Amino acid sequence: DLVSGSMYTSPTTSIVMLWKKVISEVKQRFKNLFYFDQWILMFKLNKSQSIATSLYQFKKIIPPKDRIWADPFITYKEGIYYIFIEELLFSQNKGFISVIEMDDKGNYTKPEKVLETDYHLSYPHIIEVVGEVYMLPETKSNKTIELYKCVEFPYKWKLEKVLMRGVNAVDSTIFYYNEKYWMFTNMVRNPGASSHDELFLFHSDQLKSDNWKAHPQNPIVSDVRKARPAGKIFMMNEKIYRPSQNCSGHYGYGLKINEIKIINENEYEEITVDSIEPDWDRKIKGTHTINTEQNLTLIDGIYRRSFFGG
Repeated sequence: DLVSGSMYTSPTTSIVMLWKKVISEVKQRFKNLFYFDQWILMFKLNKSQSIATSLYQFKKIIPPKDRIWADPFITYKEGIYYIFIEELLFSQNKGFISVIEMDDKGNYTKPEKVLETDYHLSYPHIIEVVGEVYMLPETKSNKTIELYKCVEFPYKWKLEKVLMRGVNAVDSTIFYYNEKYWMFTNMVRNPGASSHDELFLFHSDQLKSDNWKAHPQNPIVSDVRKARPAGKIFMMNEKIYRPSQNCSGHYGYGLKINEIKIINENEYEEITVDSIEPDWDRKIKGTHTINTEQNLTLIDGIYRRSFFGG
């Protein structure tokens, strides 16, 4: 009997469910009249050289209301932290790379633009090799993976090498280990597919190489909860850790910290050891990049902000 069975939904129940959905949508649209979401930066200076985890203690760096600041990467030179970020004006919807300077007390400057192209730039991954500083920004809209060299630190950069062409790759991250350069990057193999789901690994004996060899296990991760890179790969207590994005709720929802157990030309294995979710501040709706250098830890966050307030 379908009427008495579990599959039956009464007209009254259907109306209530529909009414709740309408009310929820009306509330959301009303909120959108007064609030907007903006990527901001948050930081903490530690006394010890380790990643800060008490996120409620992080100080906010909030941009003007016409733009976002996201994807912070850090390099440290002569007592100054140089924080490279994606900066994007809402009116232009095309990112460029800027740098913020911060001292050991947490005093910081306004961002200054250092790299802009005709296409969108983000995720300014910094690589230092024998005293030279390189940047690997995301250039998916140009279907390339590009390596830039700093010719006048930190403000002047030039294109050094196109590492790959004809690829839909995001958030490429290079890690030097066992005398090889390992490139982690999320790729879109099929038109219309998500860029959050599949992580690919390549390796080369040289940074400025035309021949990045694909790992036989590619994609090495197929999981929207942990595939996409979220900052530089780092070592701590002789263990290797790979930050990744958790895009299961929505893009930029949270972070995972994964320990790389095995990495070589034939095998790759990692396990998730920690998770960061936006639960420490009711105005923070997500976070998708984490980096640390010396005593400074930086993350970004989706910040719910009023159009009319501060």
